[in-house]
Amino acid sequence: MKSMKGILIAAAVLASLLLAVSCASTGGGARGPVGVWTFDNPSDETGGWYLVNAEFYQYKGTAKLSRDDKTFGNGMLRLDVDFTGHKDIEWAEVKIANDFPKSINMKGIDMFVFDFYYNPSLCTTGSFKPKIWSNNGSKFINETGFDIEGTKDMGNGFLMAHVQIAIIPGGGFIPDMRLGIAGCLTDYKGPIFIDNIRWVEKK
Repeated sequence: MKSMKGILIAAAVLASLLLAVSCASTGGGARGPVGVWTFDNPSDETGGWYLVNAEFYQYKGTAKLSRDDKTFGNGMLRLDVDFTGHKDIEWAEVKIANDFPKSINMKGIDMFVFDFYYNPSLCTTGSFKPKIWSNNGSKFINETGFDIEGTKDMGNGFLMAHVQIAIIPGGGFIPDMRLGIAGCLTDYKGPIFIDNIRWVEKK
């Protein structure tokens, strides 16, 4: 009986250790599913996204990344930008990044999508363009999307655009990524919002 009791205790300890390792390898609850960021849970905060100031391109204004749960009644990323003085620059880029808790297998994935909210009254001219970037040797991604054009009126001065950036499907894993929001000949000053970020697998 003692030997059987010892075996049961050892099994329980091993199971708890395996569970702890599993939770650590997925980054716990703060990150959510790999490759999907919906910001539904307030404890997710920014879902691991952060500003990469050192990689801004031709952007000299201030920038702040935070989580916003009030403006639209649900959680999303808020990026405060100031393109004042950039209206003569065709590509002034603010960049955010995410280091994944687990590398993403890119096999079959052919698109990156997200919802983008902006207020046209906060600028007199120009537009935004999106860019994604990742490079892990076996998989290189460097794709630019079209002008972001809001088609859905949110009723509070903001327009929403569903942004889609096509990529060439193939194998390989990526451990992190950059999402760039470039101002094109714009003087936009104020918040923009990003939600429902995800990699999409080819159907």
